[in-house]
Amino acid sequence: MSNAAEDTPRPLPDRPDLRRVRGDKRRSTILETAVEVFGELGYRGTSLREIARRVGISDAGLLHHFGSKVGLLAATIAERDEIDRRRREESEAAGVSFVDTMRDQVARNTRFPGLVALHVVLSAEATDPQHPAHESFRERYRAIRHQDDESFTRLQEQGELRTDLDPKRVGQLVTAMMDGLQLQWLLDPDAVDMEGLFEDFLHLLEIPARDDTGADDTTA
Repeated sequence: MSNAAEDTPRPLPDRPDLRRVRGDKRRSTILETAVEVFGELGYRGTSLREIARRVGISDAGLLHHFGSKVGLLAATIAERDEIDRRRREESEAAGVSFVDTMRDQVARNTRFPGLVALHVVLSAEATDPQHPAHESFRERYRAIRHQDDESFTRLQEQGELRTDLDPKRVGQLVTAMMDGLQLQWLLDPDAVDMEGLFEDFLHLLEIPARDDTGADDTTA
């Protein structure tokens, strides 16, 4: 005699939407390629056609995922931020100090002026409330404004940050310093020592010099 419970058909597991999976994969490929192309050719030298060619799709296919060049630019900045975030987490997990990950970021920026220019140009344009990327950039700065508050608080507790500073404001100062240095460096790279000036700024905060027991990672 069969068991009624055994005879009851079991619901099939939900199958992934293959079209969505393929779409997400294609979108990721486009963003990875866009980061690469903007890094090589810069903001003005990059065309949607070149990105589409490297991905192996049509211009229309690329626009299907991002709507416009501005949409792709904003998404590329977000993708670059995500790459940097993952890299920093991996570095800290490997024992690299929080401050040294910032130093490494500045060093990497000197190797990829195209991406730096992309960020500087688009963020300036996006200050216009009518710009299509305005909201995405505003949210970006809201997200990074206090992302390192706990890290700066720990530095201060360890005696590695000036005690007369509010650690919840230091992250905003560091972001402003890095953005301002990038602009000056793009305008006159031979006269602006971005890494050296950033180190001078850290010295003003009374943050100790780098411990050079580890190698600096400046890969993209």
